[in-house]
Amino acid sequence: MYLGDRDETYNVTITITDQDGTTVFENEYALSDSNEADKNVTFPALTDLKNIVIIVDKIRFERDWPDFERAELPWDGANEAGVEVYIESAEDGTPEIRLEADCQSITGE
Repeated sequence: MYLGDRDETYNVTITITDQDGTTVFENEYALSDSNEADKNVTFPALTDLKNIVIIVDKIRFERDWPDFERAELPWDGANEAGVEVYIESAEDGTPEIRLEADCQSITGE
């Protein structure tokens, strides 16, 4: 999670659900310039993630999990599909979100 506008502060809740509607991840963050949350959070490996819901200062944003929108996800090999969340400010000053699909490299012996 990244803060796009350093002058803003936000209370954020993120919830990720699977195809059955089961919550597989939920967390709350307090974002500010001095406390930007840059979290790498994992949860059990699933192949049927469906939605990501982000609530920013009581404004709800619901999106499909990025691999539904980008055919190249999830990546093959020792990587995990993930998402980067950017909280930004719209022209009218209200919060907006930007999601970017990403992967995390995993190494081991």
